[in-house]
Amino acid sequence: MKDSFITSVKALVSDRMMLGLSLLVIVATLLYVVYVALSLNPTELQVATRYTAFGGTQFYRNKWYYLLSFIGFSVLMAAAHISLAAKLESRNMRSLAISLGWLTLLIIVILFVITRSVLHVAYLS
Repeated sequence: MKDSFITSVKALVSDRMMLGLSLLVIVATLLYVVYVALSLNPTELQVATRYTAFGGTQFYRNKWYYLLSFIGFSVLMAAAHISLAAKLESRNMRSLAISLGWLTLLIIVILFVITRSVLHVAYLS
């Protein structure tokens, strides 16, 4: 287990493209975490966290700390994608690893857009 981890990390560090892409994913994730952390407002009021036109109530409410799960999701996703890319790189699947890195950046951009919309709806009250 330790040898495979070291092999994966060496393969990731030896390829400049993959190392730069991994660092870019880490920086984008940190920017996302800071954005969400600064956008949250702890209040006693419940915030709207989900909307549907099919239920009896359109806005479903939850406590404000439910929105911290966005941070947890982004950190876990970034860690899983970087480790998967390192494993793919060590298995000589460089093009797939690079594709995964770029798609991870795309997912983080989509997270920014969705989180902005959810936070806008959450703090309507």
